[in-house]
Amino acid sequence: MADWVPGSRQNQINMSRLWIEIFEKQGTAWGIPPVDVTELSAAFDKAQAILQTALSADRTPAVTTECQRIFSDLIQKMRYIKDRYLKIPPLVEEDFTSLLLKAPDPTRSRRGTPKAQMTAEIGRSGTAMLILHYKYAEGTEMLANPDTDLRYQVRYGLLPPPGLTPASRDIMTIPREPEDLPIVFSTKRKKDIVNFEPNDSGKTAYFCIRIENGSGQYGPWCPVFSAIVP
Repeated sequence: MADWVPGSRQNQINMSRLWIEIFEKQGTAWGIPPVDVTELSAAFDKAQAILQTALSADRTPAVTTECQRIFSDLIQKMRYIKDRYLKIPPLVEEDFTSLLLKAPDPTRSRRGTPKAQMTAEIGRSGTAMLILHYKYAEGTEMLANPDTDLRYQVRYGLLPPPGLTPASRDIMTIPREPEDLPIVFSTKRKKDIVNFEPNDSGKTAYFCIRIENGSGQYGPWCPVFSAIVP
């Protein structure tokens, strides 16, 4: 887990609650779309509710698994907002402190436009979960630059099998371009667990990945790849 994320569930709840309160006042000025604040609030509500159940006498192994999934979704949404909106002006050091974050280091490092392609091997860890093990696409390893390859941007979407009514964020056809995939997050991990809703089992998850550096420059997208959600 990223070092800016509190270690305990309760502190993660507290941090996300604080973010929501600040974003409701400052989000528009910082360029954060209301839809992202709404989605963060929804993730917070789910996390707060499941934590109460997980700490009660009603806790079961199923509740524990659901708690892990919901908190993973909450942190993923916070990470997306942080990487997408909180690394550029007009935020100042006091703003980062109010969000319980460290201000970005202004020291400039040597960077160039990423040239290598990233992809991932897909593993499975449980129902409605896929693991992305990130790696360089074959033939592009020699293009990697440790001063440039700082994190990955991942896009994905779900295509239901024939005859199943798509959910609101499902895609309708097999994606041909990365922009056809509606869900986006950034990561610096070597692997990520992508959690889906229980009723997503049996759908096809499509992914596409590219490298992003600290200056907002992107490398080429890898070819779209897929796996069936268990």
